[in-house]
Amino acid sequence: MRETLYIRLPSGVPLEALTVATVEYGYAPADRPTAISVQQGVIDQALQRAAGHRIVVLVPGADVHLTSVTVPARQPSKVLQAAPYQLEEQLAEDVDTLHFAIGPRQADGSHPIAVTTRALMDGWLAPFRERGLRPEALIPDTLALPWSLDPPRWTALAEAEQVVVRNAAFGGFSCAPDDLVAYLQMADAEKSHTLRLLIPSKAGLDYSRIDWPVELLPGYSASLDAFVRHLDQAHSINLLQGGYSQRQDLERYWKPWRAAASLAAITLLLGASVYGIETWRLGRDVQVQDDANLARFQTLFPSETRIVDIQVQLDQQIKAIKGSSAQGGVFPLLEVLTQAVSANQGLRVQNIQFRDGALFLALRASDLQVVERLREWFASQRAAALEVQSADAGSEGVQVRVKLSPV
Repeated sequence: MRETLYIRLPSGVPLEALTVATVEYGYAPADRPTAISVQQGVIDQALQRAAGHRIVVLVPGADVHLTSVTVPARQPSKVLQAAPYQLEEQLAEDVDTLHFAIGPRQADGSHPIAVTTRALMDGWLAPFRERGLRPEALIPDTLALPWSLDPPRWTALAEAEQVVVRNAAFGGFSCAPDDLVAYLQMADAEKSHTLRLLIPSKAGLDYSRIDWPVELLPGYSASLDAFVRHLDQAHSINLLQGGYSQRQDLERYWKPWRAAASLAAITLLLGASVYGIETWRLGRDVQVQDDANLARFQTLFPSETRIVDIQVQLDQQIKAIKGSSAQGGVFPLLEVLTQAVSANQGLRVQNIQFRDGALFLALRASDLQVVERLREWFASQRAAALEVQSADAGSEGVQVRVKLSPV
């Protein structure tokens, strides 16, 4: 079982200074996080032998807004689509500049949501990307503290510059040590929650006289030691979702070649069906397979209305596509499509067809403004011309059909 590298990024450090700031880091066996030996140094030192290890990064909870939404949907992807619009009035920033991540569905039907800026996400991940590394999880340090509902106790970690508090299953705050009592009183005027205070050995602060029901828990070698001992990823929120998830990274890499790969796969499938079907299927099965091949061919090449020899006609279509690439056929158009989707956030490709020298696309846009931005993008002397054939707005976004032609 691989070791895990835990890194805690410091709070209050500008992104441009992150590479020279001091971070806490340490390696621990995956099944024994209590065995971690915490060290301090710049992030270069922390990543010297990171290759081949799981990487879990704790980011400042002060930079992550924790809230929740209740929407009539159970699929996380649907909840995330609705979350920005539900939370828009709560957030000071433009939602287009923000990143949203979702936690597990709660018993009351709500979903916890973590919100931070895309600039922070990019800045936190930059040192890892520069070294070809990918963290497995990016977690707000607030949600790395233990949480107890019965008895009702809140948990805090005391440091010289700040106190990090978890006061809900998916909620918490950070504040200066001198402001702790004031924050606690605003959150719980009746003092009904005992505060479990985790104290690292180098905190250098005396919390024994705090005016609050307190349970002091010293004995941690460092702040990261306390966080790692109590981290339960099943009851936290991994910020690496949506555009920052590993699946989305693979989608971005694969998308430009999906159409060509689909054609190649179908060529193999149809070739096997036409030439090899007699050896492993008889009678009625042969007819069923031939009918299925015909349906697939007609779906891919709707302009081919008269089908005499499906294999020969398929080969002709593949050769036509490959031969047209030098004159601006399918592959240059796919390249322009990839650039357009990357440059215009809020677009998702649902279906692609290539016929008559043009790409016919079914797209899903988050709103009509995305469609207008796409028109403007193609109006700037691109290598292809865009024709929006329809744009139908619905509850889940805008369904757009476009034609992309070489110029």
